[in-house]
Amino acid sequence: MHKLILVATTALAVSACTYSHHGSGDDRSIEGAGLVASRNVDIAGDAEFAGMIVRVNGDVGRNLSMAGATVRSDAKVGGDLEAAAARLRFTGEVDGDAELAGASIDIDATFHNNVSMAGAKIELDGLIEGELEIFGHNVELKGDVMGPVEMIGEGDEGNGSLVLSGRFMSGGTFCASEIEIKRSAEFSGDFVFAADAEPANLPASAVFEALDGRECDRIDL
Repeated sequence: MHKLILVATTALAVSACTYSHHGSGDDRSIEGAGLVASRNVDIAGDAEFAGMIVRVNGDVGRNLSMAGATVRSDAKVGGDLEAAAARLRFTGEVDGDAELAGASIDIDATFHNNVSMAGAKIELDGLIEGELEIFGHNVELKGDVMGPVEMIGEGDEGNGSLVLSGRFMSGGTFCASEIEIKRSAEFSGDFVFAADAEPANLPASAVFEALDGRECDRIDL
């Protein structure tokens, strides 16, 4: 889905949760699968969880992968994060890259590298020190984005909506049918805004382009 490398979205529906460990020391990793996969972890290696309901908290030294109908996590991830769910909530910290997908995504976290997201409804708060790429239908961006940002509105009912109230410090592009820029939003760098109508509070460094019926994922801004 649009450059994202997603974990499987089909949960493993088994009657009881099972966990397995492998490796030792810095290579020690954990896998968990079940109807409910819930765990507090402190692992030096990788962690992978799948289930209808997935809850993972604690410390993961390397990569964390989660897939389920509902996924909630407050984890410190030393490597990359991959998560896919119908409902996804993450409030932790990620040192590597993050790739997130879901129908409903709620994020309030710190990302020290790049973030890619795809979802029907996305609410993003916190800090992103790298690049941000978002494909979504109903998107609200509240946090601080230190790297370039690209937001592409899409969905079965047009290009969707975007609300901006955060800080965007390295330029970027925003495309949605409706764009609302809150007075609290801050912009630094060069920006392109594409929408059905020019939004109020457009920053001085921005260029506006009317969509004129075009789809965001089919134009080059």
